[in-house]
Amino acid sequence: MGACRIGIVWPEAMQPGHLAELELFVPPGLELEIEPVDSAPPLGDDGITLAHVEGLARDPGIGRAARRLAERGAQAVAYGCTSGSYVLGPDGDAAIAADMRDTAGVPATTTSTAAATALRELGVNRVAVLSPHVDALNERLRAYLETAGFEVVRLVGLNRRGDIEAIEPEETLDVVSKDVDTPEGDAIFISCTGLRTAAIIEELEAAISKPIITANQATLWHVAKLAGAPAATPARGRLLAAATR
Repeated sequence: MGACRIGIVWPEAMQPGHLAELELFVPPGLELEIEPVDSAPPLGDDGITLAHVEGLARDPGIGRAARRLAERGAQAVAYGCTSGSYVLGPDGDAAIAADMRDTAGVPATTTSTAAATALRELGVNRVAVLSPHVDALNERLRAYLETAGFEVVRLVGLNRRGDIEAIEPEETLDVVSKDVDTPEGDAIFISCTGLRTAAIIEELEAAISKPIITANQATLWHVAKLAGAPAATPARGRLLAAATR
């Protein structure tokens, strides 16, 4: 039997480091395909704003990208964008997944759905959050998580409008350790698939003695689960270390 293939719909053109970061979460025996949305609205002079992300979420090209992935053999697909999947609320998130599923004919999820599912998998009720985005987006993230049943005990936003992939993992580690972590939280969620987190998850979990869920980690975990190929990956956090079903 050949390797299981999964697909990620990327909301915009990929930056050079995006694929390399995603591949750090892929275990042997699992093949990853990426397909950017070909009709994504361009990033304006104001950068990553609420209006821009709402445009991403409404893009009809998401379903077409999912179909192309299925045609290349993907057995499940995910929309790899946290803000683009939470920005229109749970109904908007569900609509994106349904569009991909109906268009591609394979199981589908989104990063926001995957993150919420991962938090439940680890028994999390109270979560502290790091987001790189502006406050208008961060409030949508808070509302999404609260509607999903989680208490957001702290949310730190970096108010970045671009170049999120340029944030060094060590900077993220430092912010989470000093500013995001709180005794009231059961876990930390690091939002945004543009953030590079693979190299710091294990160190963070050891330092704060609680689970770290990140956008790419949760996305890969959930889409692999939907494809029937649990992504058990060493050194990428408790979620993937325990991925057995």
